[in-house]
Amino acid sequence: MTKITGQALDKLVKTGVPGVKAVLFYGQDAGLIEECRSRIVQAVVQDKDPFRIVELTPSRIKEDPSLLLTEANSFSLMGGRRVVVISGADNNFTVVLKEFFSLYKGDTLLVVTAGGLTKKDSLLSLFTNSSDLAVFGCYGDEGQALVRWVAQEIGNNGFQASSEVVCFIAENLGADRLQSRSELQKLFAYMGKKTNITMQDASACIGDASALSINQMLYALATGNQKELHQTLDRLFSEGQLPIVLLRSASGHFKKLHQVLAKRQEGGNLEQILISLRLFYNKAEEFKEQLRLWDVKKTARALDLLVQAEQDCKIGSYPQKLVCARVFLQIAAQAQKR
Repeated sequence: MTKITGQALDKLVKTGVPGVKAVLFYGQDAGLIEECRSRIVQAVVQDKDPFRIVELTPSRIKEDPSLLLTEANSFSLMGGRRVVVISGADNNFTVVLKEFFSLYKGDTLLVVTAGGLTKKDSLLSLFTNSSDLAVFGCYGDEGQALVRWVAQEIGNNGFQASSEVVCFIAENLGADRLQSRSELQKLFAYMGKKTNITMQDASACIGDASALSINQMLYALATGNQKELHQTLDRLFSEGQLPIVLLRSASGHFKKLHQVLAKRQEGGNLEQILISLRLFYNKAEEFKEQLRLWDVKKTARALDLLVQAEQDCKIGSYPQKLVCARVFLQIAAQAQKR
């Protein structure tokens, strides 16, 4: 199976993912990763039976090495194929997966998510070189691909818009699929019974104000400015932003920080690193200021906290806004520590 295209992914979803032992979704677009993960899981567990879905993290499996095999071998009381989701994997998890694949002979589907990977990374190689494993890269929508996606979403939801309006909407959306979908849902709700989206409708709902607020929040978070963090987070919540969307935006931001810091640690030139990673920031000096406050170890810890916070939001033990605010303040406090 190895690497799959968007059409191949659609076919897997329609057919219930047959003949595939595990799927890896990786890349910089956390929203698209989550969307793909959700589609694959629902394709296998169509009745959303919670006893057929289990979510794990590499850290939990590291604490209990037998946990992955135990969960994969478990059976649902009502029958049906089970799914084990592992979020936040990296190259350190490759050995664990190799051992698991060599031992496990059942039909539980493993769904693994990871951040940005290169061809040299062992995790990507493991999935690419195995016929019963599938891998799908999730990169931010941009250019004509984003325009086509916006047009498709507008049509699928029963609306219509001119090419000029579609282009305007695309130009004012970010590269995160989940966040973009959230912005479009706001527009669709705003339309009411109207089906023709005009430029006035689009400009009233979609613009750079929300994206600017998120960028301000991320800057406050990464620089440890707790006062500004409080203000921007309250504003984003009042605008209807979902806590999980904000957590993933923060994860994407800290992944970029982590990548830049790691490459600098290896002796790379900062300006060249920023160009190669295609980091689109309006104020490069602000991003460089954040780099001075963080190191590889601290950003890795922040990413672990964000992954755990997202898991806590999904479990629902505490209010999502509380979980989000608490972890952001915890990370902001680390920014000023040496």
